[in-house]
Amino acid sequence: MSEKIQGMNLQYICLKSAVSLKKKIAGILGIVGFASVVVAAIHLYKGQIAGALIFSAIAAACGYCYAFFTPSNLGGVIAFLSHVTGIIALYYSGSSLYFSIPYMMLPFIAIILRNVFLEKLGYNVGLWIEPLILSSAFILYLAEVIMNHQLEPGVKAFPLVYFAATGLITYEILIDGLKMNNKVKTGLGMANGEMAPVFCLQNENNSTVCLADFAEKNNILLIFVRGEWCPMCHIMLRTYMKESAKFRAKNVFLLVIGPDPTGVNKKMAQDLKLDFHILSDPELMVSHSYRLKIKAGHLAHASKYNKEKEIPLPASFLIDKNGIIRYCSNPGKIGEMIKLPDIFPVLNSLEAASQSKG
Repeated sequence: MSEKIQGMNLQYICLKSAVSLKKKIAGILGIVGFASVVVAAIHLYKGQIAGALIFSAIAAACGYCYAFFTPSNLGGVIAFLSHVTGIIALYYSGSSLYFSIPYMMLPFIAIILRNVFLEKLGYNVGLWIEPLILSSAFILYLAEVIMNHQLEPGVKAFPLVYFAATGLITYEILIDGLKMNNKVKTGLGMANGEMAPVFCLQNENNSTVCLADFAEKNNILLIFVRGEWCPMCHIMLRTYMKESAKFRAKNVFLLVIGPDPTGVNKKMAQDLKLDFHILSDPELMVSHSYRLKIKAGHLAHASKYNKEKEIPLPASFLIDKNGIIRYCSNPGKIGEMIKLPDIFPVLNSLEAASQSKG
């Protein structure tokens, strides 16, 4: 047992070091990206178009890398500003705004679209959307390259930096969604009417929280997230936070389970200003018992959790006072959020059943 505890402690230390290193790298990229946007704007003001093109490209690369390594919105802001300075620099280089605005902005729109419409798209619905938008932008780019003979070779190559950055992220979104869909086909998550697997895990304050603590007292909305690195998980938790008081008024307590250690979860809870606990499931034992564990070797973040490169899938379950699952998020749309109107009929029937027993 002591060897197992030592192994877990070593895993926590390694994971904490990896997270710390990741944040340092992301911080450097953020600073370089923001500085590059400023320098690009200065070059534009001075009419130095070549410098504006170079620093806009650097800002785009750093901005998208920063967005990839951290859920912060700053990376998106830097990337957006790099697109704007890039469009202006292209215009002064002889590009037509009728071409450059669409093919420079559409890739950015493709990247943020799923975050904006997370509730409708989830992680795995409409996977053709991002590739279609990016392909349309690239066709417009090729059209200008062919038709506009004023552009210098360096200017023609400039937008390729943006296509490379957004293309890599689009590829990851596509592969991620396809792997999720394959998991759905083989059976994903618990079903209504099943007994919820019991568990005891450490919360962000290193206190033990068990599902049995709420037996005969509270209904539980159990929310699984992929980790603190996941931007869409942050969106999901912020959305639940807005409705937290309404859930509690209906005697529904929110609990989140993720693979990160308690220290990382505490920082995430503070950053998102959550009033519910995030429980640490570093070995994914609870995620496995709820049939949510999936191999994710295609994700750079997954390798830090275990040798098998596994992470939990986002899902939510309404568990009643008797430990029975009464409502599940749609397994066909990974990341679907349960809303109070969705479960009002279920809660009302549970209250009616409780009163009839009383």
